[in-house]
Amino acid sequence: MTDLRNLKVLDASLLLVDTVHAAAAHLDVRRVPRLRNQLLRATDAIPANIAEGARGSRPEFVQCLRIALRSADEVGAHLMVARRVHALPLDQFRRCESKRVAVCKMLHGLIRTVQEYHARDKNSERR
Repeated sequence: MTDLRNLKVLDASLLLVDTVHAAAAHLDVRRVPRLRNQLLRATDAIPANIAEGARGSRPEFVQCLRIALRSADEVGAHLMVARRVHALPLDQFRRCESKRVAVCKMLHGLIRTVQEYHARDKNSERR
């Protein structure tokens, strides 16, 4: 079990939530009516999946981190659509996207680290 207070990626994902929620408040939903809801749901899923996985085994944690990463990719797609249809100003898109990219990098790194620890534990058990 991982202590949530020690997960920097959780803090970064919550910062992404704050940033996307602030931007979504100004989203022109007339252009894409369901986009705001999809964007917010995908964004909110990222820290939720990180927290859910932190309570399980290492393989379960990796699985939840991968789900969080897929949610972050979905957020990226929604942001691109919002920008492409001119529903989101460029400065807000850039702010959200930079936070999203940072979270993705952290998730990739954490997945790699947890997998390496899991592999080492398995190797030490065999000895």
